[in-house]
Amino acid sequence: MTRMETGRLLLRPFEEGDRPGYRAIRLKPGVTRFLPSHTEYPAEAARRADAAVEAFREAWKQDGYGPWAVVERASGHLVGHLGLRRLPERGETELLFLIDPDAQGRGYATEGGRAALAYGFDRLALPAVAAFALPENAASIAVLERLGMRRSAGLVRAFGLEVLRFGIEVRDFQRRAQGE
Repeated sequence: MTRMETGRLLLRPFEEGDRPGYRAIRLKPGVTRFLPSHTEYPAEAARRADAAVEAFREAWKQDGYGPWAVVERASGHLVGHLGLRRLPERGETELLFLIDPDAQGRGYATEGGRAALAYGFDRLALPAVAAFALPENAASIAVLERLGMRRSAGLVRAFGLEVLRFGIEVRDFQRRAQGE
């Protein structure tokens, strides 16, 4: 299970002790409004947060990669999840992220997303990575565009929702990394 550091973040697989902090993030109003697992009921939101942590941990065991816990290096605080997830039903790998509202606006999703894409292309030899966002999720769409991901289709059905699909291929990521 790989740990990575960026300028301001530690990206590491979730640990059992992360559950309370991750629950607290997911229980904040509006945090999950753009996720398929969205609920306004605190008990259900806590259950779904625990299930997500378990699914992320299982992904690392099964696939050798998965979403990381995102930790601010300066404070040591858990601020969300970010990383890659294999989608066998779609035949692709997805970039996904959720950042605590108290830590949003600092560029963490872009910084971590860039590291996750580099990991996927350089270490996992993925040919491409996809991402999905609801059309009204302007903040996530902006992150995906900053990462060089392009809208690759109109609305598609994924995770029981009508979403926009974005994608980036290894050669396009490498060109961006080289400053072309």
